[in-house]
Amino acid sequence: MPSLTSFPDLNDVLARLTTELTRVLGPELLALYLTGSFALGDADEGSDVDFLAVTRQMLTPGQQEAVQAVHRALFELPVAWAQHLEGSYIPAALLRGPLAGTPIPYLDNGSRTLEHSEHDATLVVRWVTREYGVALLGPPARELIEAVEPDALRAEVRGKVREWETFLRAEPDGLNNGWLQPHAALSVARMLHTLQTGQVHSKRAAVAWSHEHAPDWTPLLERAWEQHPRQFLNYSQPANAADVALTGQFIRYALEQTMDAFR
Repeated sequence: MPSLTSFPDLNDVLARLTTELTRVLGPELLALYLTGSFALGDADEGSDVDFLAVTRQMLTPGQQEAVQAVHRALFELPVAWAQHLEGSYIPAALLRGPLAGTPIPYLDNGSRTLEHSEHDATLVVRWVTREYGVALLGPPARELIEAVEPDALRAEVRGKVREWETFLRAEPDGLNNGWLQPHAALSVARMLHTLQTGQVHSKRAAVAWSHEHAPDWTPLLERAWEQHPRQFLNYSQPANAADVALTGQFIRYALEQTMDAFR
């Protein structure tokens, strides 16, 4: 496999993932794409490794168990990247039709166990994979994935902003986590960027965008981006109290921007 990333040990993990999934799924596996940060171009040592596997049909229980065995084995590799794979197994039909409310087999970052989740059954994931996905196996993503209309993407993102605001109302101290607080700030910045452009951009691009379009929030976002390479090390640590408060204010600001779009 060619050097897909600047991390040789990650390239080895991706090569093994591709080989093993091909072995256990055979022709059922139509394509395997590297997506997320590594597709958009802002990945660093703190990035998870997002992938999307496209299958002919929803995995059967037997196929899912075979895939599960692959991920258990990969997780045991003495390479940190092997513990940060995150992705889903999505039937091809779902990439050309409605996605909402469709749980699919999903591997969370830091997990060795598949679950059924809607995590990647989103227009954002569809858009990023179609426009920037790196094919580890199979045809270019545009051949399998339907285009996403900008207004549909904006509508989904508005819903995600509301979810963050709902989370804050339910758990006022929920952002007091050294991983979640900067993650929330960067995620919401990306959403605002998408609302303006109708496209999905990287976290780093969203920080740069804020300099012109949301300058009051740029210092918060710069601090969040500075923490990104070590974000997994901060998971069990409390967040900076001032930035927790600012991130809550930023989420409420973003919600106001989504409401302004309808005025």
